[in-house]
Amino acid sequence: MLLPGLMLQSRCWIQRAPTLSMMAEGGPPQIDWQDGLIVSNDVLARGTNQMRIKASSAVDYKPGHILGFELAHPETGEGLKGPYTVTRSSSDEFDVIYRVIPDGRKTPFMEKLAEGDAVRFGGRFGTPVADGIASECDRVIGVATGAGLGPLVGYAESALSDADGPSVELYCGFRDLQDVCSGAAVEALQQQYPDRFKWTPIISKPMACTAVGLAGMATDVSSASADLQEVAPSFAQGRVSSAVPGMLGEVSGTTHFHLVGNGQFIVDFQAGLLAAGVSEERVTTEKYFNGKAEADEAVVNFIAEAIGKRMAQAAS
Repeated sequence: MLLPGLMLQSRCWIQRAPTLSMMAEGGPPQIDWQDGLIVSNDVLARGTNQMRIKASSAVDYKPGHILGFELAHPETGEGLKGPYTVTRSSSDEFDVIYRVIPDGRKTPFMEKLAEGDAVRFGGRFGTPVADGIASECDRVIGVATGAGLGPLVGYAESALSDADGPSVELYCGFRDLQDVCSGAAVEALQQQYPDRFKWTPIISKPMACTAVGLAGMATDVSSASADLQEVAPSFAQGRVSSAVPGMLGEVSGTTHFHLVGNGQFIVDFQAGLLAAGVSEERVTTEKYFNGKAEADEAVVNFIAEAIGKRMAQAAS
């Protein structure tokens, strides 16, 4: 569901039912704005940054919460507003990951924010990732595109810190290895929780182009040189909807899926999961853009068949 008054070309709000309560008689969301200061604004990957904000008073955000963010236009002073999803949070600081749109009206200015710069934020909308997952689920599969990986990483950090929490697998689609964001965070999780965490980037750029286009990066492709393979991040080739279903092994009734990112991928993947027999309450979503996309029947059928086989294996 889109919320009037905080709409961006590159983002849209989560569509879950709880967002209905944020509307004031169909008008813009009601936000109590508060002041914040930029703590850091780091480049995570090509065109993707992570911004940490220190609040002027205590905050209570969780990974997946959505907030309103505002900075002043450096020339006109106009307040540039938009919605962003929280990656992680402490009592007075929080992170958001955002994609820089070169011709956008706001993100080019966001990219230039530096430590100590004043901004504003407010609101606490949507449903945190963890709140949509039932306690009996022992496996959480997060599937995302691009910067949608952010709240899934924050959720994984929190869930894995609980010794009784579920195992977590993250799969995220990118065009190129240079676009892979949150690499350091997921590598740290892999090292700390090798038996409970799995991470695989999905690269859509054709393999030959990927190998040629890398500068100082590497792949695990067999045709790559040995030197490159030594420093290679493991990845799968293709698109999220075609690659991930075959990577999941058995899928039981205590497996939960959380989907974040491109609306087309989400409607296809969600429809495929439901058609395969995954319970509706075991699938939660957040669309970042392309919110009006309609399901592609061929993709849905492919996902349904692949997941259906894995559910049958788990049940046998």
